[in-house]
Amino acid sequence: MLAQFLAKEESIIRKNVLKMGHETSKAIEKAISCYKTLNIPLADEIIINDAVINELENRVESECIKVIARQQPVAHDLRELLADMNIAKELERIADYAVSIAKIVRKLPPDKREIEPDIIEMAKKCILMLNEVMINYAEKDAQKASSVARLDDEIDDMEDMLNHKMFKIIEEVPEKAIFCTYQLWIIHQLERMGDRVTNIAESVVFITTGKVVNFD
Repeated sequence: MLAQFLAKEESIIRKNVLKMGHETSKAIEKAISCYKTLNIPLADEIIINDAVINELENRVESECIKVIARQQPVAHDLRELLADMNIAKELERIADYAVSIAKIVRKLPPDKREIEPDIIEMAKKCILMLNEVMINYAEKDAQKASSVARLDDEIDDMEDMLNHKMFKIIEEVPEKAIFCTYQLWIIHQLERMGDRVTNIAESVVFITTGKVVNFD
């Protein structure tokens, strides 16, 4: 009976973590969409909706703590609950980066807008990484999670390339310096997303194998 109750509680927690992943992915998609179109109302929507993700993170943490305190789970269940809390925290931070992009978009000077396609591609890689790792989390697939983590190298390479490109534009066309500087901030937010998804992949491995890994 106790095992059934614990399994039910863990199922509820996982559903909330997966819902967080879905909402966070949508936030990134909207953030890059408002960057492409300078859609200020959409940027405002991202900022407002962040409260939903924050509430989910609080709910996951609260539920995990209650289960740990009341049920005193065995090692495997405890490991999963601790990982759930960590994944929820990483998702909340990723969503914060999407909010940061939305806030940057609201500051972009419309008269000097030249959208950088590679920033959009970088964002797509982040979304792909996040969606894949959440599938791995749902399926408890450590091997595939490890493969997803390696995609972060591609995001890091794109960051290096785009930083070089932005600085070159600033050097050659000084009047574009403000816009390029804002784009550098967006690039940095995306790079941080990749790092956070990598952390989630590490947690998936921890859930399934009990091993603490570092994919940096």
